Amino acid sequence: MVDYKYNKKTNNIKIIDSYKVTSKRYMRLNLYCMPLNKVNRSVKSCLNEWIAHNRIYKLGLFKKQCKDCDLTMNESLFRRICYWILSRCYFKWASIILN
Repeated sequence: MVDYKYNKKTNNIKIIDSYKVTSKRYMRLNLYCMPLNKVNRSVKSCLNEWIAHNRIYKLGLFKKQCKDCDLTMNESLFRRICYWILSRCYFKWASIILN
């Protein structure tokens, strides 16, 4: 299982070193063990955010911010849409540029 911390003052779940988990199945299993009801988020929504963070991290962008994944309560609609798009897109061009 991954290491995570729940902060009840900020209603936030921080998944420590989330970039190390690359399997969607393993992500889902871990999310089902977390108190997502406390941040009022679904597994699907959190999975999209986690995958998006990993993709951004893998591109080498915002590595410090995307190393851990913060599942926050009341995420804005704009951010949720961005996470959804990023979780479905694979930047094939990035591997060409970065190599």
